[in-house]
Amino acid sequence: MEKSIQTLKERMEGVPAIAGDEDFFPNDTTIIRYLKSCDWNVDEAEKMLRNTLEYRRRNNIADIDCRWCHERPGYHTMRQVGFDESGRPVIYSNFRQAATHRYHAEDSISHVTYIIENAKLTMKPGISTWVFVVDCSGMTLPLCNPKLGYDVTQNLADHYPERLGLVICLNHNAAFHAVWKAIKVFLHRNTASKVKLVRSLSKIKEVFQEHFSDELTNWLLEEIKLNKKGPLCDSQQKFWERPFKNDCHDPRGCPSYISDFVESYFEKKETCKQRIHRPFPTIIDSLSGKKCDVTPNSSVDHASFNDVSGTSSDDELYCSKADKVEIPDEYKIDSTSVEPKRVS
Repeated sequence: MEKSIQTLKERMEGVPAIAGDEDFFPNDTTIIRYLKSCDWNVDEAEKMLRNTLEYRRRNNIADIDCRWCHERPGYHTMRQVGFDESGRPVIYSNFRQAATHRYHAEDSISHVTYIIENAKLTMKPGISTWVFVVDCSGMTLPLCNPKLGYDVTQNLADHYPERLGLVICLNHNAAFHAVWKAIKVFLHRNTASKVKLVRSLSKIKEVFQEHFSDELTNWLLEEIKLNKKGPLCDSQQKFWERPFKNDCHDPRGCPSYISDFVESYFEKKETCKQRIHRPFPTIIDSLSGKKCDVTPNSSVDHASFNDVSGTSSDDELYCSKADKVEIPDEYKIDSTSVEPKRVS
């Protein structure tokens, strides 16, 4: 392993750093991540790392933004909301809050990249992975289908290897199981093993308490409870806005995250010379005083979603229902030239 690390470091010595993105330049941690992802094959790791450097250079990843969130508030819901007990960023998303009927690969990859790039700026030394909490309430195939899921996971596998710590999926329905069944066969077994599916409230609490502080656990349980009801109340639909009262639930994130990274954002932006963490794009717009209403043409009639999520803990029931879910051809993965890739 030491020889492989040294060899790859020597091969990358002549590669110029990316202006404004010097932090990514191949250090020991990055070298090891790419080697580990390629099972310590130096040639494959070098090719993969050079491809990522070119990808970051071409797309100016260090300054990436999500124009969809600025143009259509609530278009995406994925946002950092706190940290787990190990200090890993926790990223939460909920389909019922989405102010759109459909996602595509371009907007989804752009948004996920924005979120994880900024999550990296909140990570203390020694922390290299993040945690996703995916609340499937309100999920439909146009919002999350096999082809979309495959495109996003492959982008992460190509350019963020060994970064995934854990994915917790809850309130999943038959549509989710159909999507998961289709995607899972293309995931590396190490990646698939980091996805936990939980349904019953008792199990959700157990998993949360295992990984999160009381503060974040309580925030997540309240957020999930409020988002399970449809149609959403105004404060949950406009989850980027500061609550009117201090003692109200803040859908932007748990109290410590809001205090450290949201309310102080503009002050840090003015005083810090280095790059700082940017919260969810529409949160920034709201803090700046911009009116961020959900426009009528992007609002979602949640009752039309045929959301079959419930409280049962019997995953076998939903797996059997998944077999009856018909996935349109446009959402299917083209399996002719793909192979399992490793995200973590």
